[in-house]
Amino acid sequence: MSNGVTVLVEDKTAVLTGDLYMVHFEFTMMVDLDEGDLELRRYCTGDKLKSTSVFKKPAVHERDLEEVRSSMRDSFLATNLPYLEHPEFVSRFKAKMLKDFQDEEEKERRANG
Repeated sequence: MSNGVTVLVEDKTAVLTGDLYMVHFEFTMMVDLDEGDLELRRYCTGDKLKSTSVFKKPAVHERDLEEVRSSMRDSFLATNLPYLEHPEFVSRFKAKMLKDFQDEEEKERRANG
């Protein structure tokens, strides 16, 4: 996207049994880290900040498979693309992820005494 966001869509749909499937999508949002993201780099491997959303729908019959896959993918993109394309998304995403990482770190610190 023009603001530097990349969305990776992975279809990990698998056969459950016979003609039933587990429709499984992973949507990974990625932004590049820059020199000013020193705090975030502590929590990231590589030069990208990533967040993945997972969506599953079990027991989809083979006859409905393509329709369900298209519907799930299209619904996610229709709902999220306007938000992801916003000029402020990258800075907000970085700030939220940093806060989440720090909150999780603090929670672990408290749990471990």
